Amino acid sequence: MSNAASAQTTTTPGPRTHRGSCACRAVRFEADFDPSAGTTQCNCTICTKTRWWGVIVKPSAFRLVAGEDVLGDHSRSEAGHARFCKTCGIRVFGHGNLPELGGEYCSVNLNCLDDADLSGVPVMYLDGLHNTWEQLAVAPYVDPVTAAMRA
Repeated sequence: MSNAASAQTTTTPGPRTHRGSCACRAVRFEADFDPSAGTTQCNCTICTKTRWWGVIVKPSAFRLVAGEDVLGDHSRSEAGHARFCKTCGIRVFGHGNLPELGGEYCSVNLNCLDDADLSGVPVMYLDGLHNTWEQLAVAPYVDPVTAAMRA
């Protein structure tokens, strides 16, 4: 298989509305973005242990549909808030204000999207563990279940 073939995404390029939720569906959201434009995974302790895979959107592109009353907040500063469902514990989205990200932002946990096939979507791996935020690698996402079924 060539690199070009493996880098193809099964998602239609261009921004569209994606819907997501926590495991118990108490927290539900919608966000407008184009996953083919790139996503990120960080190697810091929090992101690694919560299996965070995110995409950054402007606050106007994110809508909390349900669950504000069950949201918990984990933050170490006003720069970033990790929001999680207090019922099932799933870290669903984040928000904050970082000049490096253009100011106010929301970050969506792509693992919380409902019925999204993100195969081939580019993933930029960042070094948050050492607080350098350097790009470590870029590779297309491969869904291990789908890959195993094709093998």
